[in-house]
Amino acid sequence: MPKYENHDEYIADHDAPIAALLTELRTFIHAELRGASEKMRYGVPVFLNRHNVPVLYLFGSSDHVNFGFLRFDALSDPDAVLIGSGKPSKHIEIRPGNPIDHTLLRGFIAQCADLAA
Repeated sequence: MPKYENHDEYIADHDAPIAALLTELRTFIHAELRGASEKMRYGVPVFLNRHNVPVLYLFGSSDHVNFGFLRFDALSDPDAVLIGSGKPSKHIEIRPGNPIDHTLLRGFIAQCADLAA
């Protein structure tokens, strides 16, 4: 896996449909997670909340983006929409061309905002 210096390099290394989706989701995260900062961790873009806690990540694959939650164990997920093994995270798959459930994502992002270390 290539080492990326920043989110822009990571996004630019993906095919156009995935890069566009990564950009859209990045913008959405910054609009919803007030005071968020970005870092490259684990080889992917990671978003930290205002307490400097890593809470979200974006992973671009060849045909979808994982909108991931690093602290999924602290989130309420009554409809069990988060997928993955839970080692170390869970995510929601988002595919180019499919509608994004902004309301669902917004609810999870709101829960991430106040997570402390």
